[in-house]
Amino acid sequence: MKFVAIDFETANQKWESICAVGMVTVEKGQIVEEYYSLVNPEDRFSSFNIDVHGITARDVTGMPTFPAISEQLWPRIAGNLIVAHNAAFDINVLKKAAHKYRISVPGFSYACTCQIAKLTWAGLDNHRLSTIAKYLSLELQHHNALSDAKACANIFLKALQTRACRDIQELGCLVKRNQQV
Repeated sequence: MKFVAIDFETANQKWESICAVGMVTVEKGQIVEEYYSLVNPEDRFSSFNIDVHGITARDVTGMPTFPAISEQLWPRIAGNLIVAHNAAFDINVLKKAAHKYRISVPGFSYACTCQIAKLTWAGLDNHRLSTIAKYLSLELQHHNALSDAKACANIFLKALQTRACRDIQELGCLVKRNQQV
């Protein structure tokens, strides 16, 4: 089974203001590829977002914009299962950034590890990425996009293992898979 875990950080409250992306590709239960980039959102940074992830306008000076990194993202995303924690956020960030630059998004399906975690480990106080990572003893430098993507990938793998499922199809009754166009 192959899937890609993804995480974005944004510069401000606008979802298209990507300032960092982290992705990991998983094949046969192992992370086989990692991708991380700071991104120039061509937008202002809010103090709230800076407090969350620590990325500033100075950090992204000279970094690629979304159109440049999309050339790295699309081959990894196209036709694959994408997993993200609070996937509605990350998938919408991706779509809104592509829309901002009038770039077509390739087709893919996705699943939300937050939803999967709620069903797999229902008794926890909450199902935030940091809570699940701690519960599963996963390394996490929260709000570092690559670290978040790795944790998300490992949460998905642990859920498959806990549920004794070989792939997303066997988890099918637990998660809603959405096809993007």
